[in-house]
Amino acid sequence: MAAAIEVTGIRELNKALKGVGDDFEDLKDANQLLGQLVANRATALVPVRSGKLQSSIKTNRAKNKVTISAGRAAVPYAGVIEYGWGKRGIKARPYLNRAVNEKKGEIKEKYEENIKNIIKKYDLD
Repeated sequence: MAAAIEVTGIRELNKALKGVGDDFEDLKDANQLLGQLVANRATALVPVRSGKLQSSIKTNRAKNKVTISAGRAAVPYAGVIEYGWGKRGIKARPYLNRAVNEKKGEIKEKYEENIKNIIKKYDLD
């Protein structure tokens, strides 16, 4: 079971900026950078045994959303570490959710900065 965190609300921003054009590589870059902030923090927080889970933490590059994921077929325990497994006596050791919560303020600041830069670039004032 993989674990993932998704940051939403970007769809509304894209709709608002639709009149400027569809080529918003700027948003893809901004989303990837902001996702990487969270992914880097999650990498520092995740419990490490073999390092497989730690190295599986990734972010995407899309204009409509930011997704940070952990786990894959070779690392099926990512969700168990994040959320726990009560029946097996495994306590949750959140690393993705904790990383998002710790970085919320910084993400908001940087998003506002990125939006202001896009507005300046496309002269939307």
